[in-house]
Amino acid sequence: MAFAAAAPSSILRVTSSCSPIGAAQCRQQPRAVVVKVRASAVVSVTRLSFSSEPTKTIPLRRSRGGAAGAAQRLQRLQRQRHVAAAGESSAAGGAAAAGAGAGESQGDSVANAEGASSSTTTSTTVGTGAVDFKAIGTYFGATVVQALLMIYITQKLDFALLGVSNPLAKNGLIAVWFLFNALRSRTFSPLNAARPKVAGEKAAIAERKRPGWMPPPLAFPVIWSTIALLRAGASVAVFGATGTLNHPAIHAMIVHLAVGDTWNSINNVEKRLGTAVLGVGCVLLSVYNVVWQYYGASATAGYIIAPSALWISVAAFLVYTIWKINPGPDGVCEPLLPRKQVLQVAAA
Repeated sequence: MAFAAAAPSSILRVTSSCSPIGAAQCRQQPRAVVVKVRASAVVSVTRLSFSSEPTKTIPLRRSRGGAAGAAQRLQRLQRQRHVAAAGESSAAGGAAAAGAGAGESQGDSVANAEGASSSTTTSTTVGTGAVDFKAIGTYFGATVVQALLMIYITQKLDFALLGVSNPLAKNGLIAVWFLFNALRSRTFSPLNAARPKVAGEKAAIAERKRPGWMPPPLAFPVIWSTIALLRAGASVAVFGATGTLNHPAIHAMIVHLAVGDTWNSINNVEKRLGTAVLGVGCVLLSVYNVVWQYYGASATAGYIIAPSALWISVAAFLVYTIWKINPGPDGVCEPLLPRKQVLQVAAA
């Protein structure tokens, strides 16, 4: 390979001979590269070939180093091309195809190498774009779909209970159904509404600041399991007072569970701190509605379910506090509304 000296606004010619890797492949490889240089900046690269492939001129972005830098980069690319071509030639019957692919990929490599900056870059994806109305619609739609599906199944259960004469069996079936919903209602959610495990909660604590008054991770499974029992017991009390599961109080509980699963997806899966604050506000309003509806159907049911509203009030304040003490690098907290993801590139 030889390089000819080039002055500003001149042409730098780089020539190379074919490596002995087969005549068929050699005919497909470029034999010369012409680099146009203007004012110490590479303008374009022209590949010349002895094959029937037409001459290609590849425009390049402004590059540092002028002709000398271009020569060094092209020399390095030529070495890489010969190594790649030698490896490809070992495949039986694929010599001609490999040579053609090497010729095309070299042109892309030259353009990419000349356009790259001398400094490395890092990229990160953040939600600082426009409001993501598609995400908002997804949250709302998933909540409605889940609630309607659960209400439909509950009404089918209510119809089936008409054939059960034993009150104890009726209450048992209702308790099992609502206990299942209290623990696994996310089964009916179109979203990934997985709840965090103890190990995952510990990892999240390491990633985000937590207030000193937050309960230890081991306390959360115990608290939520207790609330599941309260939900099942309160629902049995509502059925005992009204004689039906097709009641506004039962519907309020189902909506509350669906809203909670959507919040789980936002906070624990998507990890949108700002939107999680709005979401937990919706969860809080829905549980207050449950207490009011249950108390209206049966005072006993209202008293049984009331502790869940107390705990979710504490949990809502915890979510708000975590959001406030974990601002971004610019010192600003994440926006409350979901934002479209934007790729930010910064020099290292």
